[in-house]
Amino acid sequence: MAPDAPDVLYFAYGSNLCFRRMRRRTSSASRSAAATLPGYALGWGKKGVDGSGKCTIARSPEEAIAVHGVLYRLPAEEKAELDILEGLGTGYDEVRVTVETPTGPREVTTYVAAPTHVDDSLLPYSWYRDLVAAGAREAGLPDEYVRWIASAAAQQDPDAKREAKNRADAPCGVTP
Repeated sequence: MAPDAPDVLYFAYGSNLCFRRMRRRTSSASRSAAATLPGYALGWGKKGVDGSGKCTIARSPEEAIAVHGVLYRLPAEEKAELDILEGLGTGYDEVRVTVETPTGPREVTTYVAAPTHVDDSLLPYSWYRDLVAAGAREAGLPDEYVRWIASAAAQQDPDAKREAKNRADAPCGVTP
C-alpha cells in the first residue's frame, strides 16, 4: 500500500481568499496562516472567460511591494480539482513561491496568469473586485491593503443576470 501523498500548501491572493468559496472548491481545505509574498504585485489583468480581468500576480521591480494572502492546506488528492477550477494549463500556470508567515518563510504553490492570458488593460467586474475585497477583509489582511483592493478600478458586468447571481451567491457577504 502506497503512503498517502502529503498535503499541499496553497497561497491564495484573489477570490479564493474567501474561506467559504475555497471550501466549495476543495471541501477539505483548511486555512493555515496569513502570508505575504514579497517582491510581487497584485494585478487584475488575467483574461477571464467572461471577458473581464481576474487576479494574477507578477514580480515587481519595487522592493517594498508585496502581495498579501492566506495559506490553505489541502489534501493532495483535492489539488487536481482545484487545478481544473483555476484553469491550470488553460489560463493559469502553477508556480512555487516563498511566502513569509508568522512562523517564518514557507515554500508554497500558487497560480499566475499564463503570459498568453494577460491583458493589463482589462478591468475586473465590480462584483469580482468586491468578492476579492470581502475575502481579504474576512482573512484579516491589513486594512490598507483591503482598502486598496476595494478601491481598484472596475467595470459593471454587462450581463445583469450574471452580476445578480454572483452577488447573491457570494460566500463572503459581497454587497451591491
